[in-house]
Amino acid sequence: MFEGIKALAKGLGTTFKALGEPRDTIQYPEKRREYSPRFRGKHMLAKDADGHELCVGCGLCEAVCPAHAIRVVAAEATEGKAISWTNRYAVDYEVDLIRCIFCGMCEEACPTNAVRLTPFNELAASDRLDMIADKEELLHPPVRK
Repeated sequence: MFEGIKALAKGLGTTFKALGEPRDTIQYPEKRREYSPRFRGKHMLAKDADGHELCVGCGLCEAVCPAHAIRVVAAEATEGKAISWTNRYAVDYEVDLIRCIFCGMCEEACPTNAVRLTPFNELAASDRLDMIADKEELLHPPVRK
């Protein structure tokens, strides 16, 4: 019985020590914690200063993705229709955010620095199809408020 009382007193002592310490709880979403600069969140496709897409549809990101979460369909641009800084561009670009493991290999493999992982991490959706980011969504990444 003495051992039980001793264990109870030890537990209460630990509890009372923690009462004076600051809380670790963050009132989300009013307050948000800062992430490391190396944090990898949702993908985006970058544009150059003139507004042209940097992605040339080479498919290296698709080839290097260990989760097979990226799909790229490339095409040649028609005369007078400048989409990319070169005549080749990605007609369709999709990232399956459910399959993606956010390893950053697509970002490293991109020769034009078009694929970037943003610090945005709020990836909630009510449908699995909403978790497939298409080209239009990737060209206009969300802004954290």
